[in-house]
Amino acid sequence: MKIFLGQTFIVAGLTMLSLLYPISLFDETHSTALLGLSITLNNLAVAIGSYVWGVLLDKSRERYLYALLLPLSGLLTSFIIFRTPFGLVGYSLVGFFSALDSPLYSVILLEQIAPEMLVVGNSRLSQLSLAGNITGSLLGALFPHFEVPFVLFGLGALVNSIAIPKYKGDIREDRVERIKEFKVMLKPLISFSMFNLSAEVFYVMFIPLLTIYRLPSWTYFFSYTVLYITDEYVYYKSPQMVRDNELYYTFIIIFLRSSIVLTLGLLVFASINLSFGIMPIFLAFGSSYPLYSTAFFSLMFKNLSKNRGAIIGLFNAGENLASAGGSILSAFVNPHSISQAYFISFFGFVISFFLFYDYITSVKVVSSS
Repeated sequence: MKIFLGQTFIVAGLTMLSLLYPISLFDETHSTALLGLSITLNNLAVAIGSYVWGVLLDKSRERYLYALLLPLSGLLTSFIIFRTPFGLVGYSLVGFFSALDSPLYSVILLEQIAPEMLVVGNSRLSQLSLAGNITGSLLGALFPHFEVPFVLFGLGALVNSIAIPKYKGDIREDRVERIKEFKVMLKPLISFSMFNLSAEVFYVMFIPLLTIYRLPSWTYFFSYTVLYITDEYVYYKSPQMVRDNELYYTFIIIFLRSSIVLTLGLLVFASINLSFGIMPIFLAFGSSYPLYSTAFFSLMFKNLSKNRGAIIGLFNAGENLASAGGSILSAFVNPHSISQAYFISFFGFVISFFLFYDYITSVKVVSSS
């Protein structure tokens, strides 16, 4: 898995930038609206980039140059955020260029790993990515300086220049087939998007919730660090856990997250201060994603042969457009009445559950006929 080592450094830099800018903006302005706006712009940029990069990868046989473009763009965005007054622009560019990561490495995975090893390969790729998340969150808490992400992206560029094979991939664009696949995947795409919209509301509200509970800012970084470490372990175990049980884990995680946000909304509405007790709730919510992700994408991409970049990009775009929607909803929530946001999140998970159930039912009906 040496071809994925550079991603660890790149993700560390991206994680550091993505965590530092929102919390520094909120510390300076105490504005939920500005916080929501910044995250919304970032998510919109990721959504646009996800589809653009996916289509470009399907149209092109080039892989090596894209693997260098990703870390080099990190050097540019680091400079803009830390050394210019255009931090919001830099934060948006972080989103656009970071969107290249998922379709690029997914395509490399599909082209370089044997089919029978794809599930394990995807899990290992996720583990290395999470190692970058852990490193980036720790460095963001301890060394919030310009030089750190700059060094991380530089190392990512160096490792990719050595580890990524200089091969030419296959052109996998098929417009007719792509339209058919988009139609078939519409319901699961909406379900996946609603799942992420609801999750984004939870994550955005975590910052003002910490303020209401009067918890120190290190709680934010520490919570994400512990979450990333836990995710590392869950991703390691998820291939064995979800194999032949993809449907079960997809539905049970949606149910679990909906229960968490509903319970949390009721507790906040009742003005019950959980203090540091919010951390295990945050951990339980976040660490359920690796199981959902492994199960959901195993179902969606099991038989995907063409338009890989475009389909992966489409789901990433849907995810980030939904996250942008969650950020917008969060921006209109009064920081002292955030129980409303948790109830909105709950209904989003309910919609996600029944849309995916409807898709699975229709697929079974078609296959049986």
